[in-house]
Amino acid sequence: MSYASVDEAIKAWADRHSLALHTTWAGREIRNAYVSSKAGECFQIWIDPPVNGRIVVRADCFEGRHENEAPQEWDTAATALQATLDTVFATVLGWMAPSERLSA
Repeated sequence: MSYASVDEAIKAWADRHSLALHTTWAGREIRNAYVSSKAGECFQIWIDPPVNGRIVVRADCFEGRHENEAPQEWDTAATALQATLDTVFATVLGWMAPSERLSA
């Protein structure tokens, strides 16, 4: 499984939202980004590699008020990835309320 077919869309999304995109971890290929709030909460958005034209995107709070909640998951067509990533990002920003995103 490779991210090659969707890397351009993922990078464009990360750039648009000033996110640092992580591409490797423990010697394997990944795609994820962290978002922090001014209140000190930290969230992770991660993107699974495409499988048969579908991609699973997950978001989770791993430090903050929502850290005991299950991650939220979106299953999307690769062709709709950028729109889905924008939805996920907006969801994470909503979790931060009433705080705001810590500037990148």
